[in-house]
Amino acid sequence: MRRAPVRCLTWGLAIACGLCWFARAARAAVTFDFIAGQSSYSISPGSPAAVQIYLRETLSGSSTSQLASEDGLFSSVAQLSLTGTPPSSPAVITAATRDITNFDAFSDTTVAAGGAQANAGGTRDFGDPHGTPIIVDSADVRRVSIGTFTVTAGNVAGQSTTFRIADRPGTSDTLTWNSGTLLDSLIAPTNFDVVTTPEPSMLGSLLVACTGALALRRRRPISAESGEHHKTGVSR
Repeated sequence: MRRAPVRCLTWGLAIACGLCWFARAARAAVTFDFIAGQSSYSISPGSPAAVQIYLRETLSGSSTSQLASEDGLFSSVAQLSLTGTPPSSPAVITAATRDITNFDAFSDTTVAAGGAQANAGGTRDFGDPHGTPIIVDSADVRRVSIGTFTVTAGNVAGQSTTFRIADRPGTSDTLTWNSGTLLDSLIAPTNFDVVTTPEPSMLGSLLVACTGALALRRRRPISAESGEHHKTGVSR
């Protein structure tokens, strides 16, 4: 009977240790996502913009960089897709290129007909002494350049198109350099917007029109007042 309290104490300590371990594991994590160089792009109607894509690694707690320990990447492919409800004149993907410096061997870059989806990326040459270069933004944030998508704005000013950057479904094509560790299942998607803005000439015309209307409005009371004085002078 005396063993019961001891057994309960043992189980209690084991549970407490387990909770502490899970808490430390939750605080110390390595996360990955595909990101664009900007969260939003403002483009005049029918004009293109280059959207640089990166694989980003973010550390938390006492975690260590997997990109650094693995000497970068061997391969990676990012997929860009139109997401959400498109406007009447959406922006479209018109070109895609891999980062030729980082992925100097095989190219896995395509643009689907219609411009609603595209892939960019490839593999690094086995003869290279190191994996892809790593961009260090801070002690906890690192990036690797994957490629560039060219997005062309729609024809209606004021409309916004949302795109999603994600890992290509059903593939295993983002691998680290040293050990070939697969990262695909760890990569979270992100979105960015393309906003079609009025052309500079249109903005200039609107500004001139507004300025003229304001000047005319300011002149009217003066003209009316002058007329009244004129009538008063005649009557005298």
